[in-house]
Amino acid sequence: MFNLDERYRGLPATREQILALHTSLNAPHVAIPGKQAGPAQAFVVGLRGGQGTAAVFVYLYLAEAADCAVYLSGRRNVSAEEYRDDEGDALAFVESLGFMMDDANWRAMAPEQQDEQLKTLPVFFKDPTLVPAVVARAEEKKNVTTTLGRFLAAF
Repeated sequence: MFNLDERYRGLPATREQILALHTSLNAPHVAIPGKQAGPAQAFVVGLRGGQGTAAVFVYLYLAEAADCAVYLSGRRNVSAEEYRDDEGDALAFVESLGFMMDDANWRAMAPEQQDEQLKTLPVFFKDPTLVPAVVARAEEKKNVTTTLGRFLAAF
């Protein structure tokens, strides 16, 4: 079972920490308690912890709200078999929300591709407001507001 954990805003990780990455192929409209409803992307990430531990996370990214929701399994220090069970449960959970998931095949990616994913996917940012698309949108709004202010000041 996966539960919402408000302490998490992102899952910054190194290439070596990532065991698996699954991404959604679609962006269904979801309503998450305490969050603005809207279209979302889903990510299921398996991360290696210290001393051979592993955990599975479900990360839902709400682009319109520049927000996220991170769900965790109740188990943290899991065996390989328990890890596979948790990964399957996580995929079933997001699919029950309407997401169609695809295995990104992290281990088969070239290191350069992995680095690119770490720099662009919202799941790997410390905070969803730091995602490049969100930053670009904020800058665009600022420029529009400045331009409009100058235009109105001219009158």
